[in-house]
Amino acid sequence: MKYFIIALFILSLLAVCLLSLNYLWAWFPVDYSQVAKIAFSALIILLGITGLAMIFSGASGKNPNHPNVGKR
Repeated sequence: MKYFIIALFILSLLAVCLLSLNYLWAWFPVDYSQVAKIAFSALIILLGITGLAMIFSGASGKNPNHPNVGKR
């Protein structure tokens, strides 16, 4: 599951970057109508959600190199 979240984060980041650069430099024609704006917003929301999921899963994870010293 961790690698799926990371892959989803990277793919959404690449998609947002590609669409942003295409909007600036017009590499290929895209009709930025309401549907494209909604899809772009969904990609940004997906980017935020997966980023937060990576942060919280890393914070709640247990490091196997640190043993539980003094706990029985």
